[in-house]
Amino acid sequence: MPWAKSTFAALACGLAVVGQLEAAVIKVSDTQNVADRNPVPVSVQVDLQTLLGERTRLERLALVEVNAAGAESAKAEPVQFEADTAGSPRGTLWWLLPPSAARERRFKLHLLEQDNLAELAVRADPTRSFFDVSEGPLPVLRYNHGTVPVPAGIDTNYARGDYIALLFGPSGELLTDDYPKDHPHHRAVSWSWPVTRWGDDVRDIWAVRGVWARPVAMRRAEAGPVFALLEAESVWKWGDATPIVREEVVIRAFRRSGGDRFVDVEVRLTALEERVVIGGRPHGGYGGFGLRAQPAQQRKITPFTDPPGASPRRSWLDYSGIFSGGKGPPGPRTARTGPGSTSSRSSPPQTGSPSPCGSRCRATRGSLGRPPAWPAPRTRPGACHGRSGDV
Repeated sequence: MPWAKSTFAALACGLAVVGQLEAAVIKVSDTQNVADRNPVPVSVQVDLQTLLGERTRLERLALVEVNAAGAESAKAEPVQFEADTAGSPRGTLWWLLPPSAARERRFKLHLLEQDNLAELAVRADPTRSFFDVSEGPLPVLRYNHGTVPVPAGIDTNYARGDYIALLFGPSGELLTDDYPKDHPHHRAVSWSWPVTRWGDDVRDIWAVRGVWARPVAMRRAEAGPVFALLEAESVWKWGDATPIVREEVVIRAFRRSGGDRFVDVEVRLTALEERVVIGGRPHGGYGGFGLRAQPAQQRKITPFTDPPGASPRRSWLDYSGIFSGGKGPPGPRTARTGPGSTSSRSSPPQTGSPSPCGSRCRATRGSLGRPPAWPAPRTRPGACHGRSGDV
């Protein structure tokens, strides 16, 4: 299977700077050949004051690969800077590592003569209840920060926010379902738990019963040459009144490259009250980060589990099928979702191939397939620790 090897293995990056931008070299160690077939997002911590001095045209910053003989590639890879805090010169430099079988790679920082073109865009509706990400004419995703009206025929008790309501494949095909009639509480891409306990009382944010995620602020909504970024804060309100959990979510939707697209989701939860516990459905085996896929032809679901000794050891499901609605070049498509992220991949166009897109989705279920619990393992093995967690 082409997706049996985890794309989420670690890539080690190091930055060496000697006095000026032209001497800045980023070294990437890919010991597991993660990037041997497809572009993958990578990042490194930087200090722009050290790198750029007074030159602050970040839109012109790019990386050029240098081979073992010292020759530079003719292709410049656009990069994007994500500041640690607003206005800080310290932060993270992101780019898409181009495919290569090389284990050790080097990249030089350059300033281009012209700005990198940013096809990605973020647009909010007038009430800022939802945010759309697009790349050129193609939709990428929609994040519902606030509560939006339910579709016709759905009970208003299921109204909710704080989830990805639409996720599209690399050619604009819709991969996800939302408010399905058989399970109207299901969301397209979400992070919610059937067991939401405060003290001795248990409610269900998964099924939209007794506790809701409500918006606090959209901290950042921006796009650059490498990815679009949404950083939102919400609170879980017990009885829609008392805040019990602060939630911070960061969504990075990367530009399409070589027919691939990664969407990375980070979620951090902080208890605001004592004795708050979350977990999966007892005896049900579900909860946490999940995806509800659109109906698809030729559907196939394949389980995967990391080998013993992997840290963290994860299990996930690979979902493939034929999805209709692609707006890009004809040809089969594949997509997947992984631990805390999704990626989309498309094959080269084929003459005479149908417009529906074959897509593959991978969704994690936490450690060894068990829904994560919080704040401690308690009686459920494989649970996650801590007052915060990445989903």
